Amino acid sequence: MTEIKTPVIYENVPGILAEGAAKIAQYGNKIFIIGGQTALDAARPLIEGLKLLESAFEIHTYSGYCTKERIGHYAALARRSKADLIAGVGGGSVLDLSKAVADELELPAVTVPTIAATCAAWSALSVLYDAEGRADGYRPLQSSPVLVLADTNVLAAAPRRYLAAGIADTYVKWNETGANIKDTADDFAVRLGHHTAGFARAILDRHALDAFAQAGDGVPGRSFKEVSDAILWLAGQVGSIREGGRSIALAHTLHDSLTFFPETHGTLHGEKIAFTLLVHTALEGLPKAETLVLAERFHRLELPVTLKQLGFTGDLRLTADQIAGRVNLERLAWADADFSLDAQSISQAIIEADFAGSQVQLSISAKGGV
Repeated sequence: MTEIKTPVIYENVPGILAEGAAKIAQYGNKIFIIGGQTALDAARPLIEGLKLLESAFEIHTYSGYCTKERIGHYAALARRSKADLIAGVGGGSVLDLSKAVADELELPAVTVPTIAATCAAWSALSVLYDAEGRADGYRPLQSSPVLVLADTNVLAAAPRRYLAAGIADTYVKWNETGANIKDTADDFAVRLGHHTAGFARAILDRHALDAFAQAGDGVPGRSFKEVSDAILWLAGQVGSIREGGRSIALAHTLHDSLTFFPETHGTLHGEKIAFTLLVHTALEGLPKAETLVLAERFHRLELPVTLKQLGFTGDLRLTADQIAGRVNLERLAWADADFSLDAQSISQAIIEADFAGSQVQLSISAKGGV
């Protein structure tokens, strides 16, 4: 059985939040909004529009991780308020929390991303953490949000660090889906997802650096629009195509290991993914030149390409062994991979990725670049 879960409507339009209240009100009469304070400030036209419409809504500010406890807490509040629509405003954690609350109550969800750092606005999945920011699994959802309402101007006004993280989290879809292709009749959905990831990758190859240069000023050019669509829409669509069998998400499994180290807690999801994607390429045995090209692109996007940039300062071999030791090998044990997925191989790949990142840094520095 193949499932494809997508939003009913996706919009990524400059200034759309000024019209957003009427669009959201089509889906509910009593709206329960969860958002970060900075995000809610950025989405002020939406809130003012709801006031003008005299829509019934209540706002709950939240900062932190999407945890099982927080999902239960906000679900209880929304149930008490007799909400019939859940809206999330902000980044990935708030959107995942809002979607999970809607799923718990079997209500529709609307997502209003204010940064383009992940595909959380689209996906029928909530990524879970514990209160300390350590990975705590995933919650598959019954459906994607009914409406994704992205204001391109708001996305472009956010610090460009977020866009860079989203770029890395979109690049990884190509490698992770590719590792699952067996080229049989049973992996049709995987191949479809891989082709979608390839479309996203082609957009990023062409536009990522220009979009990064445009980010932060609130004036999106074509490159920013294309890249933000690749992050929010295409990466989300890759994850929305599911077949019955399980798939390996290697870089994300490595990412989850990193969350158990306090050194990485100041980094974004996509920043950790940037490094674990380099590890993925090393593990898969791809040509070293391919890893170096990717590392150089990430370096130019100011993403971490070494363990030091992720916050680690100790012995390289010991650090690599410790990270590999935290990897959930059970999640990888069933994978019919063409390469080794044991702790020793992972540790060696971490060292190789770190070396590739260091090489790129030295090369660009020697040329007087950044």
